[in-house]
Amino acid sequence: MDNALAPADKAKIEARYLRGTLAEELENDLAEFAKPSTAVLKFHGIYQQDDRDLRKSGPKQISAMVRVGIPGGVVTADQYLTLDRLSDLGEGTLRITTRQAIQYHHVPKARLRELMRNLNEKYLTSLAACGDVVRNVVCCPAPILSADRAEIMPYVLFLSRSLKPKTNAYYEVWIEGEHAVTVEDSADVEPLYGATYLPRKFKVAFTFPGDNTTDVYANDVGIVPRCSLGKLIGFTILAGGGMGQSAGVKASHPRLADPVCDIGADQDELLEVVSAIVTIHRDFGNRTNRKLARLKYVMDDWGVAKFKQELESRVGRPLRAPSQLSWTRALDYLGWHRQSDDQWFVGVRVVAGRIKDYDSERRIRTGLRAIVEKFGYDVRFTAQQNLYIVGIPDHERREVTRILREHGIADPESLPPVLRHALACPALPTCGLAITESERIMPEVVAEIQRHLDEAGLACQDVQLRTSGCPNGCSRPYTAEIGIVGASLNMYTLYLGASPFGTRMGSVFATNVKRHDVAPLLRPAFDYYKANRLSDEAFGDFCHRVGIKALQEASALQSSAQ
Repeated sequence: MDNALAPADKAKIEARYLRGTLAEELENDLAEFAKPSTAVLKFHGIYQQDDRDLRKSGPKQISAMVRVGIPGGVVTADQYLTLDRLSDLGEGTLRITTRQAIQYHHVPKARLRELMRNLNEKYLTSLAACGDVVRNVVCCPAPILSADRAEIMPYVLFLSRSLKPKTNAYYEVWIEGEHAVTVEDSADVEPLYGATYLPRKFKVAFTFPGDNTTDVYANDVGIVPRCSLGKLIGFTILAGGGMGQSAGVKASHPRLADPVCDIGADQDELLEVVSAIVTIHRDFGNRTNRKLARLKYVMDDWGVAKFKQELESRVGRPLRAPSQLSWTRALDYLGWHRQSDDQWFVGVRVVAGRIKDYDSERRIRTGLRAIVEKFGYDVRFTAQQNLYIVGIPDHERREVTRILREHGIADPESLPPVLRHALACPALPTCGLAITESERIMPEVVAEIQRHLDEAGLACQDVQLRTSGCPNGCSRPYTAEIGIVGASLNMYTLYLGASPFGTRMGSVFATNVKRHDVAPLLRPAFDYYKANRLSDEAFGDFCHRVGIKALQEASALQSSAQ
């Protein structure tokens, strides 16, 4: 690899451990930060954006997207109410991301410091929610009553805390030195990252055996606990996953992680191994081409055997072969579920993750706030853009149900199957990378696809669908049974054949599909599936078994018949 300092790394060094000129720019009256500062802002969990709907009608409307990292998606009632209240500093909505974070959109520069200070007072932070560092550590947050699970949230929090950047810049800039969120006091050194941090972002996910609700294979590092009768006995470690690809860069591609090794249940050993994998990315990731800089490309080049050899050299000992993994579900726990002998949790469907009051009949934000205010329940955000309200006693279940219904928060079982589990990235008008629409068109696309499924005699069929406004794939479309990926304005690439358990990616079914042609183009595949599927065969598994060519031929045959 070329040892010359890349422009991105040079900028990181000049930013002096993430300080840049942010503090000075917060003191001026300009509506936006200077361009060099926008790269530094990302490490602080902030993207400077403009409303792309308004670009042609006048001056840019500059604002910020702020992402609050929430390890494992777990917040207390007090923290949830704070997150809800602070949404009024932006557009008045909270958005659950596919990594269990919360995003605020349209926050003015002049309100950023106020937002950060209020978050900090409740032990919440946006530090490292974006940028070339380990981002929010995700975990299946469902408090399922099961002998096959153990409490792993302490491991999630420990790993998240340990892998955060150590610079004091965040607190100097936003909190003015008030350390409400505990960090180590080492302002001028990054023992893990170094002055140039990582070549690109790095994502870590935990999930439980058999329960891939976090899409663990889509991460740079996946961590699967090994449990026995509710006792944690170790972890299986995966590495090398990542969904992003770049339009026009043929060498870029999504990739699933590979199982690498098994380790014990000790927190320090877990941190040691994950940190060593982070340093492999730090030292061998591509620093000359950011579009090919993720850890997955190192794994592509080396293979698992060489990767494991390098990992063992860094931890100083051999590592056991990974355990065999198998999966039985990947869908969120929506609706009511037992949490303990006398408590329940309820999974609330949040379409596209957008917590807002849509109209007088669908007051999602108000209804959730009313429940948390009245009862003080904790809340858990999921990697599928939903949330769980947890710790509900038997005698309060009826009242919670009443409040949900009163505010138009639908019982998930009443929703059409495709809408019940669909994901979408924000895309236009706020995301600077978006090529075309995603969140705003997803409900309509889902309704059209559901209609064709109904007409094909598949009204009750669960089919996972995800839309993305560009090939970066933040909504993980490549591991969905139907992936709809923006290719150009109002044009999409369709992917079919992914495993419903997230263990196999889909393949390209059609390219340059106009938005209104998506559902009709899929109809022949639905008819073919209805006529030729095996007993209990999922749609993605069927598409994989028969092959993309057969699906394309079926589509062409039906089109010619019409």
